[in-house]
Amino acid sequence: MTTIRFIREGIDIQCKPGENLRDLVIREKLQLYGLKGLLGNCSGVGQCSTCFISVEGGNKKSLSPLTSIEEEKLKNRPENWRLACQTLINSSSIILTKPQSPPQDLEVLKKNSENKKLPR
Repeated sequence: MTTIRFIREGIDIQCKPGENLRDLVIREKLQLYGLKGLLGNCSGVGQCSTCFISVEGGNKKSLSPLTSIEEEKLKNRPENWRLACQTLINSSSIILTKPQSPPQDLEVLKKNSENKKLPR
C-alpha cells in the first residue's frame, strides 16, 4: 500500500499504486474543488482545469509523469502543480488540495507534515 498525505486536511490515506488521485480524493470525501469546480467540473477528463493539487513532498517518481493535457493546461502555473484527474499514484507523496487558495497557515502545515516520516 501507498500513503498520500493531505496537508490541508491533516490526514494520511492509504491507497493502491496506480490509483487515480482525483478518484481517491472523491472516494475519501475530501474537498478538491473551489466554487468554480463545484459548479462545473468536467468529471475527470482534464478539460476544466479545476482539480488543481500541488505536490509538496515525495520522490520525483511518486506520481505519474505529466500528461499532454497537463502540459497544456498547466502553462503559467507553478511547476509542482498537477491536475488530480490526470495523476496516477506510484508511491507515497504529500499533496496540497486547492493550492490556488492556500490556507493562511500553509507554512506551519508544511513544516508539521515534514516532521512526520511518510510511510513507503
